[in-house]
Amino acid sequence: MTDALHFEWPQLRVALEGRSSIDFPRLHLKSKAEAKLFLLSYGYDIEDPLVREEVWRIYFQSLAFIRTHLLDPGEEMPVELMSRGSQSEIVKLLLEASTRGSTLGRWSCSILRVMHIISHLDNDLRSEFFQYARDQIFERFNKLVVPAGPRRWEITLGNRKVTIIRYLRKYRKDRDSTLTKLLSKPTAIAEEIYDRIGIRFVTETRFDAYHLVQILFEVGAISVANIQPGRSVNSLLPLEVLEQSIEQMRSEIARGELSPQAAELRLRKIEEEGLVAPTALTRNPFSSSWYRAIQFTCRQLITAPTPAFRLYQEMKAEFDKTKAGAAMLKKVPIMIRENRSFYYPFEIQILDKESYVESIGGRSRHREYKAKQRLLARNRVLRDLV
Repeated sequence: MTDALHFEWPQLRVALEGRSSIDFPRLHLKSKAEAKLFLLSYGYDIEDPLVREEVWRIYFQSLAFIRTHLLDPGEEMPVELMSRGSQSEIVKLLLEASTRGSTLGRWSCSILRVMHIISHLDNDLRSEFFQYARDQIFERFNKLVVPAGPRRWEITLGNRKVTIIRYLRKYRKDRDSTLTKLLSKPTAIAEEIYDRIGIRFVTETRFDAYHLVQILFEVGAISVANIQPGRSVNSLLPLEVLEQSIEQMRSEIARGELSPQAAELRLRKIEEEGLVAPTALTRNPFSSSWYRAIQFTCRQLITAPTPAFRLYQEMKAEFDKTKAGAAMLKKVPIMIRENRSFYYPFEIQILDKESYVESIGGRSRHREYKAKQRLLARNRVLRDLV
């Protein structure tokens, strides 16, 4: 009956309450056999020499990240953990992280927390096809955004046009920035990093920002079916207010009661009132309360050659030279002879000129956002050490 009453409550809280294993104060492993089983269930067979080398790579990347990004000036890690040896060997590290009240154990836990994030980040399948996704996503927008002068671009649909004063593309999210982001949020995981690829538009007015979204739909740059649910932010104008105003003006124009010029003046007045959607800023706890933008996540179907397909292409050029070779190629499974298709997420952000100026030099400066992220990541990883 005693065995039946044995429970590891932190483990159960992860499974049943949705908590993060990073927030474990310590592990509960009692022997090398338990540590090796822990690693095997995680996905690493530590008896494999290649796996051991991979674990060492992750280990030293974790040390570098903690020292460079999380420690304050004057803070140092224990010297015995800084080199490859028995003290920093992964099984020993796991057992040390299970020791209650040990300073070395706390440092071991900190290293393991960062190793966990690096492992998941490096083994995200999307990383392998990042370049193909980035090129195909940007190509779709580059065809539509036409230069119209110094720091001016336009997107046109018929006689409708939106002027863009900034067209910025995020070619790759910095790796250390991604690590900090994942460590700062208890619910964040590598598979849910949606802004590795991003596009930012800056329009002259807030109304132009909404007009731009509508045109992006109509020219086929984005698909309404591929917008990621639950990841949209709108803090420029309340959509309900904009919808009611626009529909009323359309009715008045149709009845001849309002001229297009008067409608433009009315829109300008709506913008000047400075109304803000009341629930727009609940998504990101690090965003400044002054940050104003439209932001949403799209997905695009990407086609990319797998390593097997690239090898097949090389073989095909040679085997096609003979009948016997061509016959052998027909026996290659179809899945190897085809490209891989998959959906890749990317983020679109649209600001008006006033909000953009505020974001880069005013109360919502990016460095303040990053400082908040770094502080929470530091507290989660180092816990009782700082």
